[in-house]
Amino acid sequence: MSDSEDIIVENPYHPARLKPVRKGKKPPKLLAVVHQSGCTGCEVCIAGCPVDSIELVPGPEAGNPSFRQTVEIDLARCIGCQNCSQDCPWETITMYQSDDAFDAWAQETLDSELYISENQLKSLNDEHGVVAPAVEEETAEEENQEA
Repeated sequence: MSDSEDIIVENPYHPARLKPVRKGKKPPKLLAVVHQSGCTGCEVCIAGCPVDSIELVPGPEAGNPSFRQTVEIDLARCIGCQNCSQDCPWETITMYQSDDAFDAWAQETLDSELYISENQLKSLNDEHGVVAPAVEEETAEEENQEA
């Protein structure tokens, strides 16, 4: 992996992280992915989701009146029920095999608030005054070596 590629991680500061996590030992066979370029943000899919895994997020072009909002599915909470893909009037939600869903998500998601790059996470941690555990351990080791 080159330095220019960002590693995407869950955003621990997103309000969705306060919702219950998906239950079960095995991931679902299918996961839903929104093709955000075709999503109108109509919210029909949100009403049909039994586990509240669909989040309304600002559209990537908030200044464009027809693209002010879109939806994003939290892959960590999706149970693969297919309700959203069947309810979507624009057919912009597709079910993917669990192993393929993350690749599809990367290609179809224009803007995410649920999953962010490690650099964005570092900025948020700095903003909230959070020090990553690995950094704390390294600092403690350095202090012990100096003593």
